[in-house]
Parts: sequence; C-alpha cells; structure tokens
Amino acid sequence: MKTKQTIYFLLIIGGALIMATGNRLMRKEYALSLGIVLLMFGIYKSSQSWGKSGDNKNTEE
Repeated sequence: MKTKQTIYFLLIIGGALIMATGNRLMRKEYALSLGIVLLMFGIYKSSQSWGKSGDNKNTEE
C-alpha cells in the first residue's frame, strides 16, 4: 500500500518538475501539457487512496 502512495507522490513531483524545466527538453506547450497531466493524475489517485482509508476507519467504529 505504501508503494502506491510513493508512486503517486513521484508523479506529482515529476509533473511539477516537467512544468518548471520542461522547456529545456521540449517545446514549452508540450512540457506544460505533460506536466499538468502527470500532476493532476497523481493528485487524483492520491486523493482516492485517502478516501478509501477513511471509509475503513468509520466502518470499524
């Protein structure tokens, strides 16, 4: 379970780095597009995993 959270965190960091420095590697528009996709995917998946862990705690009580 911790491995998935680490991968999502790396997606968030990678997306931010691509957005910040991607214009050196590729065209600025492509870097921003790819960066925002990775960033949003990482945020979405990490928020989904937070919601699932909160549901389990409420059902146990």
